[in-house]
Parts: sequence; structure tokens; C-alpha cells
Amino acid sequence: MSKEIKKTNKDQNSNEESKEKINKPVVVRAEAYKTIILYASRYANKSIPAEEWKEIYGILIGYSDDDFVYIEGAEALTFGHATDVQLDERHYGFIEEIQEKLDKNSKGFYMIGWFHSHPGLGLFFSYIDLLNQLGFQAKNDDFCGLVFDHTLLGKKKQEKVEGSEHTITKYDTGFEIYRLNDVNMDV
Repeated sequence: MSKEIKKTNKDQNSNEESKEKINKPVVVRAEAYKTIILYASRYANKSIPAEEWKEIYGILIGYSDDDFVYIEGAEALTFGHATDVQLDERHYGFIEEIQEKLDKNSKGFYMIGWFHSHPGLGLFFSYIDLLNQLGFQAKNDDFCGLVFDHTLLGKKKQEKVEGSEHTITKYDTGFEIYRLNDVNMDV
């Protein structure tokens, strides 16, 4: 087999493995979800005028195996002064402290993702979010980004059951989890 064919096969296998990692389901433990909701609701809720809502930001703690990514906990980091969050050196220091604490703990957990809120804005990655995700995920394919919007929490969605005339009602959890398909993208 020629070197070119071997390289092509190796590249294809590497791409398939990477896609499998990106497609791993993510399990969010109740304690992590609760931390995110409570932290977000301190800065955006019905008793605060919408124009005063602030985004929040934090780190997701957990681990991954061959089949799943497990989010066991969440550590709140900061909140924005408007509806955006800019991290500075102080926040990177907090992230380092979290990692040091995890390294000392024998549970085998590590930073597996990050979370932030988009209060009243919907669930998406902004350009800044994309850059943050690139920075994190380049070091760990399993690293995920969770976006939370409290205004979507509990909203009903009607969904047609495939292959039948029946519908089911789904209730929104208020969050989406994202991972990039290509951490080598040029942005």
C-alpha cells in the first residue's frame, strides 16, 4: 500500500474518531443543573427588569469515557455587567484554582466544559462563545459548552412522532449543549 493511501486512511480514521467523540451524549447530573439555574436566576429572573439582566459564566466539572461525557458539578465564576461576559486575568486565575482543587481531589474529575447564560436571548453560540469554545475544546475533544436561557425553562413544544399521526409534548430544559465539529476552523 502506498504512503499516500495509508495517510488518507489514517486521516479518515482520525476524522471518524473525532466525529464519534463530538457525538458523545452528555449526561448532566441534577446537582450541576441546579447550580447553573440558581446562579443564573440571581442575575436574571421575573423580579428583575429584563433590561437589567446579566449573563453568568462558569466551569463544568466531570469526566468522560468512551461512550459518554458526564457533568457532575458546576462552579460559578462571574457575571457580566450587561448581557455579555468578558473574562479577564482574574477569571483565568479562578479557573486555575478550580483545576488545582480538582487535581488534589482523587475522584478523577476535571474541567469538562463551561456554561453561560443568554437571558431572554435564546440558545446559540455568539462569535465570542465560539472563540471561547475553540480555546477550550482544542485541548479536549469532549469539552462542551452549555448555554442556558431561563425564559425557555418549562416551555412546551409539540413534536410529531415519526411514522405516525401522534404528537408528544416536550418541555424545554432551558439549555443546549454544544461541541464544535472542527477545532481547526479559521475564525
